[in-house]
Amino acid sequence: MVLCRKLGVTPGGYYAWKKRQQSPRREANRALLDKIVEIHRKSGETYGYPRVFDALRQQGETCGRHRVARIMRENNVVAKMFRRFRKHSHQHHLLWEPRNLLLDREPPSRPNEVWVCDVSYIRVGKHWNYLCTVMDLYTRAIIGWHLSPRCGADLAKEALLMALQDHRPVEGAIFHTDRGNEFANKELNAVLEANNLSNSKSRKGCCWDNANMESFYHTLKTEMVYFHRFRDLVEAIAHIRDYLRFYNHERLHSSLGYQSPINYQMQAA
Repeated sequence: MVLCRKLGVTPGGYYAWKKRQQSPRREANRALLDKIVEIHRKSGETYGYPRVFDALRQQGETCGRHRVARIMRENNVVAKMFRRFRKHSHQHHLLWEPRNLLLDREPPSRPNEVWVCDVSYIRVGKHWNYLCTVMDLYTRAIIGWHLSPRCGADLAKEALLMALQDHRPVEGAIFHTDRGNEFANKELNAVLEANNLSNSKSRKGCCWDNANMESFYHTLKTEMVYFHRFRDLVEAIAHIRDYLRFYNHERLHSSLGYQSPINYQMQAA
């Protein structure tokens, strides 16, 4: 009674509200929330509302994008994203480098036409390890990778050899990297020549020349790596393998029209 007087409502009105059944709209929102939570859980809690909306649409659910965003916001269903902010100083180079074969070139129109490759650092135990990945620029799929305690000549070569196990470059295919020492060795060049892959390099100081690989590593770390403390190389490899399976087969990519790389590749076949 005291609360009713404080809130300015009658006791009869309060009990009538308490006994009132939920509206059909609220019941529909509750059912939609259950589906949203399930999609969010299967993504490893990495999906925001745009990918959740497209996943619902692919399941045949008819709902609005803003409705999905509101339900997720009201129920605190948010994308798990580790945010690390660092200040970078960028040095711009305007001189055109002839070794960059992707400059002024149309985007790839089929799989195995352009492969991009890069290396990133991952903490394992008390030491840094090095992850090298190869991406098909058309499908955005990671088709080869290698994790090693050493950033030597074998690192990129092993990742490229994995890609070549199941994928054959088309005629005139390009293999693009930055200017790191791990990509400037005779072993890697021999594999490229044997498979008719043209060697392409980013311009000096232009990390955006290999922006797709930079974006992938950001996604990998903020969605998976930063949430784990890998005790040894075996554990790190297991987690990376699981994430890459999810990334290639299930994760919806906005640049692919909210399809997974494998689904996009199957449609292109």
